[in-house]
Amino acid sequence: MDYDKIVESIYDCAANPELWPNALGAIKDAVGGAYAFAGFVDVTEIGVGKAPKITRFNSAWDEAWIEKLIASLPTLANDNPDGSGLVGFELDNSWTQLSRTDEAEFQKSDFYNYWVKPQGLRDTLNTPFLQRAGLVGLLAIPSYASREPYGTKECKLIERLSPHIRRAMVINEIADKGKLALALYRSVLDRLSVPVFIVGLGGKMNFCNTAADALLADGNFLRLNAGIIKAARATIETTALNDAMDRALKGDVAVGISGIGVPLTGKNGERAAAYVLPIAGNDLRGDLGQGSCLLFIARRGEQQPIAIEIMRTMFDLTIAEAQIAILIAQGDSPQSIAEALSISINTVRSHLKAVFAKTRTSSQTALGALVNGFIPAVR
Repeated sequence: MDYDKIVESIYDCAANPELWPNALGAIKDAVGGAYAFAGFVDVTEIGVGKAPKITRFNSAWDEAWIEKLIASLPTLANDNPDGSGLVGFELDNSWTQLSRTDEAEFQKSDFYNYWVKPQGLRDTLNTPFLQRAGLVGLLAIPSYASREPYGTKECKLIERLSPHIRRAMVINEIADKGKLALALYRSVLDRLSVPVFIVGLGGKMNFCNTAADALLADGNFLRLNAGIIKAARATIETTALNDAMDRALKGDVAVGISGIGVPLTGKNGERAAAYVLPIAGNDLRGDLGQGSCLLFIARRGEQQPIAIEIMRTMFDLTIAEAQIAILIAQGDSPQSIAEALSISINTVRSHLKAVFAKTRTSSQTALGALVNGFIPAVR
């Protein structure tokens, strides 16, 4: 299955979570893995010997071994007090077991002999696709013992897919945990407690459910101007939202990382986030008509994106660019950033130049004002 088809299958899962095993099967085939596992882990009690709360999906595999893995998570966290045994690197940043651990040493571990070796496995490709307060979303793809360790090619592919998985998984959660059902008819949307809009070109509202109608009447986060949906407060939020919706109308791949948690600011500093789902050109999501996309508004605290995710989705920044933009907004100098991230000052300057271009700012002061203007408590 090619990349475009995999992205399409991921977004089908936003409409019907029961399809995750199929999508994850396509993902593991694309990197030559044994199986793929994706889910949310509540990390608030990880590392204190308690079983974590987890919502998960996986491609076809022996369920007993999956349950053994879940039971092992507290032990893995205890073996890595900093949490690196579970979440590893930054959001959307892939890493492999054998790139961080000497294989000979790994094969001496209890986890290897208890769980890895009996299944004929070797390496694992891991990617944190979601980070919220107390919540981590992780994609893990073990490989067979007969396969060479994962390389850069496989890591880069999964990093491209990670934001799409995040969008679909979050929509699963905010849309009453799967009540979108198999067909996204308007009568189904009207029964959802989350505000949902069907939006056409240029942000034109074609339909809103009861919850969305109430949101517009309140005027706290969104408003209508000549039938066009706009953010109630900040122009920059409207620009990012309309860009995401217009890109979503072009299809699953064209939407990229835009529209995954666009921040919306209320009158008194309340926060909400907008999630855009493409529906064009697909039988499962296409029942709502061509030339439209779905807009979900999430208001619960755990559904709000973190600063690095906001910077990525608002300005299409890379992970490194987003990190540097946030540190500049905190008042750090390029030299201190280079030291903190263990990179050269020239690399920082190169990333900063790209950030200026993408955010249409021309100085560190202007960039800091921009970031701090729409990311509350960025520190």
